Amino acid sequence: MHDAIATIAWPTARLPEAIEVLARRAGLRPNTTGTTLPPCLPNLADRREFEPWLEWFCTRIDIEMESVESTVSDYTNLLRGAGPAVLHYQHVGESSVLLLLRATTRHVQFIGPDLRVRRYPLSHIRAALCDEVERPVRAAVEALLPHANIPVKNRADVIQLLVQEQVAGKRMDACWTLRMPPTRSFWLQMQWQRMPGRAAAMLTVFIGLYVTEILGWMVIGRGALEGRLDDGWLVAWVLLLLLLIPIQLVGTWLQGLFAIDFGTLLKQRLLSGALHMKIDEVRRTGIGQLVGKVMESQALESLAFNGGFSVMVASIELIVAAWVLIWGAGGSWHVLTLLLWVLGTLTACWWYFRHLRQWVHARIDLTHELIEQMVGHRTRLAQEALEQRHLREDRCLERFLQVSADFDRTLVPLSWGISRGWLIVGVLGLVPALTWGQVDLMGLAVSLGGVSLAQRAFGEIGSSLASLARAAVAWELIQPLFVAAHRSKTECLTSPSAHRPLENQDLYKAKHVCVQARDVVYHYERTGDPVLNRCTFTLYHGDHVLLEGQSGSGKSTLTALLVGLRQPDSGLLMLNGLDRATLGQRWQQLSTAASQFHENHVFTGTVAFNLLMGCHWPPTAADLAEAKQLCEELGLGDLLNRMPSGMMQMVGETGWQLSHGERSRLFLARTLLQKAELVVLDESFAALDPETLTKCLQCVRTRAHTLVVIAHP
Repeated sequence: MHDAIATIAWPTARLPEAIEVLARRAGLRPNTTGTTLPPCLPNLADRREFEPWLEWFCTRIDIEMESVESTVSDYTNLLRGAGPAVLHYQHVGESSVLLLLRATTRHVQFIGPDLRVRRYPLSHIRAALCDEVERPVRAAVEALLPHANIPVKNRADVIQLLVQEQVAGKRMDACWTLRMPPTRSFWLQMQWQRMPGRAAAMLTVFIGLYVTEILGWMVIGRGALEGRLDDGWLVAWVLLLLLLIPIQLVGTWLQGLFAIDFGTLLKQRLLSGALHMKIDEVRRTGIGQLVGKVMESQALESLAFNGGFSVMVASIELIVAAWVLIWGAGGSWHVLTLLLWVLGTLTACWWYFRHLRQWVHARIDLTHELIEQMVGHRTRLAQEALEQRHLREDRCLERFLQVSADFDRTLVPLSWGISRGWLIVGVLGLVPALTWGQVDLMGLAVSLGGVSLAQRAFGEIGSSLASLARAAVAWELIQPLFVAAHRSKTECLTSPSAHRPLENQDLYKAKHVCVQARDVVYHYERTGDPVLNRCTFTLYHGDHVLLEGQSGSGKSTLTALLVGLRQPDSGLLMLNGLDRATLGQRWQQLSTAASQFHENHVFTGTVAFNLLMGCHWPPTAADLAEAKQLCEELGLGDLLNRMPSGMMQMVGETGWQLSHGERSRLFLARTLLQKAELVVLDESFAALDPETLTKCLQCVRTRAHTLVVIAHP
């Protein structure tokens, strides 16, 4: 099998071409315009070098890469769901890559260097890729098996089972999946998931459903009205009714698939936007407002899809109803009445939308007020007068009740008046035809059938338009998240110089320059005086600097600039000779900070997670050992010994409660374990007693290469 794989393996020299070919064949639409290659290609055998390079190159061609890990026992399932993916293949000491295009239950498809797609059995590919891990164990098993008195005919199966059992827990981490990033156009993402085709198929199925239903009416109606209701007409009518069942099932199945894909894409987009929101936007929003937006984002998915789909189906019904009415006794007059009623429905929906927007904002304000009061409950009990404690809640509740009463009054036309009102208007629409002309029985039956079909459509369209109105309000609230995902596209490009020391970095390290700031200016608001005005300084590698200043002098702002949480409005700020536009997100890996206590957080999780969340996860045994040693250096050894589960003890809001000083030292350990070139500590020692402070300072000065400590004078 290795000989066959050798024909589809791509060498290192063709690695950029291979990734572009895979992305194009998989429908990811890579952007290769203006793509520049790094000076040298990575070493495939060194994951620490290859993975950052692959991430950079994928970002440059506007696709997303994710490193996927699994155990040997789960490697088959990984291959089934990995495509498109890049696999690391190593044989006889030589490294290359395989381009996995797609996989089925039993077969996988690879793109070879000749650009041809080849198909192989999944079991053979799995055996070849796991051979490096299984070969040493297989040799040992084969040496011992002759002494076990196992029949020769069964030895091959026994060897395979024993080998798989022994290597089942070993990790296979040389797989990188490719996908379209959530920062791309939402329409392109829908096209990649083949959603427009599914929507067209779904629309076709439901059109066929209504055509079949109308044919059933025509068959039974003509047979009954013309007095020819014999067995043949009844059989045809029954067959048409039976045909409706599989058509409805197919339409529901397509609708479910479309809903799942749409919801997945929307969640990915909103999550990406939430992770890339600017820090000042998050602070201005507040906890309660963010919780309200999360609630609305949950509503947007179901309401937008279900409401949009229902409106689409109801629109088809209205079009069919208009076509039926024009052939009925009312003729064009009846169709005009239907159009006027549709306009009235849209007007009622707009009225509902305006009151709904007021109600949603009032509800979010109430949620925000509730959460703020819950977070600050202890402060209110200690400092707020009892008679004033509930005044704000009462005002919010009073406003919410008033808005809710106005909103409830708008529900009546949509929930009751539209469908029942149309039934009355539709029947009255036959009055001119009955008064001025002679109406035959067939025309009257057709008109009543059209009125009935339109009534069913209006009954559906009332609730669906209400859902769309709710989705529109939800969209207004979460639009910043959606836009933030697209905005992050221009902020995530990382130069290959961020992943290996290029000449420019070597030059700056030779001069020992770590951070250089020149005329840096930063405003919290575009108006008013700047917090930092023409700030200029230079930090050298190995410097340990103490920065003191009064409250409001800009110390924390400078910290945010140094670690990349904010970007200066003007001026030049460089780390190792490279600016933020060149380093991209890599800036925050080279520079890290322990923020002020109120800005840091202990997450609900294990001690190990809270310590190593800024490092590679899941951790290795060496990572856990280093974290434990650092905790002992910071004086947290006694705390770990008291915990029943040690490093695996749950902490946070629902776990082990940490004191103020213990939290501060956990934040210190979390920062130092990232091993960044620049460490910034912002008021990190304020909660420590003198003895613990001395111990922590000694640890920090030993472990931090370049250090900036910010404190009050």
